[in-house]
Amino acid sequence: MTSIPIPKELLEEANEIHDLQNLVARFLKSEISRRQILKKRYGPDILNIVNQAFAEAEQLKVTGIDEKQARLKMSKIHQSITEQ
Repeated sequence: MTSIPIPKELLEEANEIHDLQNLVARFLKSEISRRQILKKRYGPDILNIVNQAFAEAEQLKVTGIDEKQARLKMSKIHQSITEQ
């Protein structure tokens, strides 16, 4: 089984969860199933766009732009386009 590191700030409380391994396994099964459904439903081009968007969102977080700021900016762009 793959070892998944638990962040230090969560380790103490995570160790108190008696069925943590089963919960993680259940989550993984669910996530794998969800991804298989997406692969069947959408083509690789769409999935690549989605993955790229997630990567860009993570990069924005690293640079300090939060979701609220991004949504506000997107709203302003949308409004300026629709007003034309």
